[in-house]
Amino acid sequence: MVFRPILDLFRGRSAEFAPDDAPVGGDSPEDTLYGIEPLRILISPLAGDMQGLAARHIHDRLSGRTGVRLIMADRPLTAPGADYNQPLFVSMAVDLGRRWLKRENADLLVWGESIASPHGTSWRLRFLGHATPLHPHSASFSALERLEVPALFDDATGDLAFGAALAAVNVESADGIRARAALFRPVLRAATRFAEGDSVGTVAECATAQATYAGLLLLEGARTGDAKLLKRAVSVYQGALILGDDAFPTHERAMIGTHIADALSLIGAHGDGPQFADKTIEYYRAALTMVRKEVFADDYAALKTRLGLALHHLAQATGEPTHLKEAADAFSAATGIWTITESPERWADIQNSLGSLLITMGRLTEQHSLFDKAVAVFLKIAEARSRATAPMVWATALANIGAALKEKGVAARNIECLRQSVAAFEQAGTVFSELNLESNVRLMENQRDHVKLMLAAHGAG
Repeated sequence: MVFRPILDLFRGRSAEFAPDDAPVGGDSPEDTLYGIEPLRILISPLAGDMQGLAARHIHDRLSGRTGVRLIMADRPLTAPGADYNQPLFVSMAVDLGRRWLKRENADLLVWGESIASPHGTSWRLRFLGHATPLHPHSASFSALERLEVPALFDDATGDLAFGAALAAVNVESADGIRARAALFRPVLRAATRFAEGDSVGTVAECATAQATYAGLLLLEGARTGDAKLLKRAVSVYQGALILGDDAFPTHERAMIGTHIADALSLIGAHGDGPQFADKTIEYYRAALTMVRKEVFADDYAALKTRLGLALHHLAQATGEPTHLKEAADAFSAATGIWTITESPERWADIQNSLGSLLITMGRLTEQHSLFDKAVAVFLKIAEARSRATAPMVWATALANIGAALKEKGVAARNIECLRQSVAAFEQAGTVFSELNLESNVRLMENQRDHVKLMLAAHGAG
């Protein structure tokens, strides 16, 4: 999986980081976005909106933002009258929506329905990316979730809706990542003012607004490695569940639990060690019981992958290799859904995770040949997913090669392996820097510097 092996494999701690208010990558979003293809957001008319006002209103609230191109669909994605709180209807809409995204070459689809109640009319918005998000670096708002807003909502709510759109875009190109990073910081500030003010609206509106805000905190915390933001995300998610009580259907509660586990996992990786490992695994396992494999196959595979990564992290923290067998089984279940022929990108992500398991197993069992097998796995990924077409996957593979060579160099007292490890970390760090992934850049620098110190100790600096 993209990024997770780095956080799992590297035991060095990053420096404390407090994000400032400057946009990423330049003095302004316009500087960063110059020459970058805008994010393409497709807006569907809402089912049940008899007057046809919703799509145009959503368009107007999201328009005028640098780095975004809005496209209006000519008809609703879904039919009125169906209960889209039910898993099967959501799954059918997701399948159709993905075909729409492919046809329009769009990054995100905004769709949903208009809901009339004694309290007035609400618009239930959903956000669908072109692929199921695997990790907060990719997206922290899934198609199984919703943001419920009052009809004809104001500009402040519009900022929150735009933030949800950015948090749901699963971008994998370098340009797409830079574009979202440049847009995100001011949107997060606006959403913070909105979400931390007085809550007004129905229970569903307030609860989904809080869950959406937590998703924005998670996305920024994952990007920067800021543990305070990640802990805040956990707190807000938990508050949303309490506030919403029965407002969230089962699959939405599963996704919120998944996001809490994501945040706990990242907190542990950035310095708190195994403190949250058991709780992280507990959340992932609970979510797997709430997401039906036959209905949401992609989300089920993503959860299996995340569970495998959490078990791997626990094995590293405890030195207990038995956790690795269960982790490998979880990855195998995921590749049973995401095969090399049907989902080569996802398959490559999981191969990265399996390669990292080999490194950990080699270290715990002192079988040095496993490091060579891991390097072979990562080289195959880097060859299949080039730096130009899949920079995140490529850089992650290079980082993992660096980790494998480091372990082999230490175990076999091989100076040349350590030198090659430094080179791999530096190449990976260059790409992460281009992608504005600050926490990953620091991890690469820490690992590179650690290996350089070992070389210097051997008189080979």
